[in-house]
Amino acid sequence: MIRRWRVYAGDRAVLEVTDAPGALISTAPPHGSRPVMHPFLSAAALDAGHEDRLRGLLESAGDLDGFLHALAAAGYRVEPGAA
Repeated sequence: MIRRWRVYAGDRAVLEVTDAPGALISTAPPHGSRPVMHPFLSAAALDAGHEDRLRGLLESAGDLDGFLHALAAAGYRVEPGAA
């Protein structure tokens, strides 16, 4: 079963995440580009203002649990089962 999370900055949803490897969907991908694929999660950004910070946290994480912990440590609220 695929696990899901929604990530919030305050009351605003900024990211949806699943534990299935797959695409990283940007709020504003370059025209004609393909989504970037990721080996341990898939995600869809919901707020362009947080996208660079979220990507930086993901790039420094070694696995999904590390990413979720990094999000929480950076002040984001991570809600399971909401994506």
